[in-house]
Amino acid sequence: MMRGICLISAGHDGGQNLAGLFRACCLEVWTPQSVEDARIYGAALCLVIDMAGDAGYRTLRLFREYGITTPALLIVDPGCEVAISQLNYGNVMDVIPRDANPLRIMRWIQSMIAARSVLDQAQRLSA
Repeated sequence: MMRGICLISAGHDGGQNLAGLFRACCLEVWTPQSVEDARIYGAALCLVIDMAGDAGYRTLRLFREYGITTPALLIVDPGCEVAISQLNYGNVMDVIPRDANPLRIMRWIQSMIAARSVLDQAQRLSA
């Protein structure tokens, strides 16, 4: 099964760094052009939304309004983190400042890979 990350990045130069990190870990990186491409979102391990200012929060809210429930990581400007409990958008795994160690992001991605593997195996066993 292909493993992919939907990367939505704008407003700064860090998106290419994240894409390179994911590709170095043998992950596909999908950069959707519209919230209407449900096939990409359904196949992704998670959304990584890395946008300047509060654009990431607004984008996540829009995705949830469209019914996209794929788990998400929000990458935000340093100092703009909020407690996950304050987010009412659902399925937010973490809010990570852009200057954080990239290993923090990769730990979440590893967790999603492990969870997806368990779910895939359970589906095969029940078939």
